Amino acid sequence: MRIAALLLAAVLFAQTAKEQAWQFYQQQRFAEAASLYEKHLAANPTDRPAALLLGLAWQQTGELAKAEGLFAQVKAPYFLARVQFLRGRFDEALANTAVALAAGEPAARVWQLRGRIEEERGNLELAAAHYRRADSPEGRSGLASALYKLGRYPEATKAATAAKNAEGRQILEKIARAPAAASASTVVVPRFTTLDLPFTLNHSPTAAKHLVSTMAGGLATADFDGDGLVDLFFPNGADPRTLRKAGPQHANTLLRNRGAAGWEAIPLPGDGFSIGAAVGDFDNDGDPDLFVAGAGRNILYRNDMGTLTPISSAIADEPFSVAAAWFDYDRDGDLDLFVVNYLGWTPANNKFCGDDAKGVRVYCNPKEFAPLANRLYRNRGDGTFEDVSERSGIARHRGKGMSVAVADFDADGWLDLFVTNDNLPNFLFHNNGDGTFAEIGIESGVALSESGQPVSAMGTSVADVDRDGRPDLLFTALVRETFPLLRNLGGGRFQDVTYPAKLGALTMTRSGWGAVFGDFNNDGWLDLLTANSHVTDNIAAVSNEVYEETSTLFLQAKGLFQQAIPVTPKGAWRGAVIADFDNDGRLDAVLTRLGAPAILLHNVTEPAGRSKQEKRPPLLPTACGYASSCAAPLHIGLGQDIPQ
Repeated sequence: MRIAALLLAAVLFAQTAKEQAWQFYQQQRFAEAASLYEKHLAANPTDRPAALLLGLAWQQTGELAKAEGLFAQVKAPYFLARVQFLRGRFDEALANTAVALAAGEPAARVWQLRGRIEEERGNLELAAAHYRRADSPEGRSGLASALYKLGRYPEATKAATAAKNAEGRQILEKIARAPAAASASTVVVPRFTTLDLPFTLNHSPTAAKHLVSTMAGGLATADFDGDGLVDLFFPNGADPRTLRKAGPQHANTLLRNRGAAGWEAIPLPGDGFSIGAAVGDFDNDGDPDLFVAGAGRNILYRNDMGTLTPISSAIADEPFSVAAAWFDYDRDGDLDLFVVNYLGWTPANNKFCGDDAKGVRVYCNPKEFAPLANRLYRNRGDGTFEDVSERSGIARHRGKGMSVAVADFDADGWLDLFVTNDNLPNFLFHNNGDGTFAEIGIESGVALSESGQPVSAMGTSVADVDRDGRPDLLFTALVRETFPLLRNLGGGRFQDVTYPAKLGALTMTRSGWGAVFGDFNNDGWLDLLTANSHVTDNIAAVSNEVYEETSTLFLQAKGLFQQAIPVTPKGAWRGAVIADFDNDGRLDAVLTRLGAPAILLHNVTEPAGRSKQEKRPPLLPTACGYASSCAAPLHIGLGQDIPQ
């Protein structure tokens, strides 16, 4: 009797645990639900519905590996495919959707999942075909999403209306907000020859995956020696275990442009793992000076007729500076300095991230480290600087900064700052004109993606892309996040026009770092050059993504980005800058890549088209792309529709 009573009590407890778990699941208290389902399954190991709900609860709490293992164990191919999709393993997910169909899973949800997978991969036409086969509200709203991204608004409107769900209504709102785009037109495709430059970026990767190694790669353009030819500066890495430069292989390097004689490499003194470069004449002597941001050490170089010398200053070293910008925030005629700080990684807290069971170590996600505040230094006008980060309000906001763009975004006469953050909302620091800044990223529409989520925002570029007289914004991100293009509506407000401008479908399958706008075919419309690569060199071991990519030129005409042209071989590309290095009226570019020579893209487009160069005003901001600085003369393509 005693044994029977104990068995009955155990069954009743298990049943109670299962019922309570279901209540927690319905209340979206997934961690508590998972705990109770685990207890229930310990007593009832063959309860398949409970096992499925445990896997779904784990999925909701982010324990995707545990969920995948459980779904494989109980032979649930549809749920297994879903979690593999969430883990970025698309090939395996698609294979299991086929198994699910063969096993008699409801076809509508399987085809809807197949549509989601292909939409995430950027295969929008195939995604639309799968969504049509789903023939469900979710399938119709998925179809509307794919058609919207393809720019087929009438069809998208019809599908979204037929969906009669929240997702469909969101698509209808996007279509209503989409600006009318001009019709496509024929564009001249630029042609380039390539040249390896005498500088190799030594990022010193290790098996321990020190995070700093994958972050290297900014650079700068300026005529440092005043000879009328644009030169180059490259920050270089260090030993990531110590953040000290271990020898000449880590030297920061100035490449002097000698015209027909080629490029002269000049190593410069300095220490630390150098990442970003910012050009500005901070002492108003007519020579462009240089600030170098890095992990463990920041360096200020004073320029004297082409000789760059490190000087002592009040600019502090930081654990992990990435980029910087010179700008006159208080309008006193002296350039001030904004320093972008990334996150709280140091060699001492380099964590293990990856799949321990498989022995695969990867660079850690930024969520593993604490955010940092950025810094603002006021130029006193006597060669010294004052840290005004607290007084200005800049230090009140902690992020994981990657790059910065400077412009007067609301046309009030004061320069503002846009800062990309890695997997946190971006910042827009509005200059109040009294020495303080207000962070207005959310209300201005630049903080989050169109879906309302932060993304892996990387490099950024500011330009009047649509020629309406207002500075627009673009930033790069990782694969499936697109390279968001934000149209300036005036009054400090922005609108995401990535898909209406046809840039969404062109960038969805790419991971980008450097980004810079320039008119490479001199047609009067700004094109976009991006330096592409994933963050993690062994990403293929843990997902279907790729590490090395080609860098891309996206050609624009009349508000539409019409083609994506590969311009480099595959590599781990990082920084990108532009200038007319040979003064032939055509815009060239230089890109950095990890562990290999930087590359010059020499523009040899015929016909060359009409253009003009304008001297860059000394107080004009030079920050561009990822951790880089473009301080060359301004290049303006005149096009056929722009009078001389």
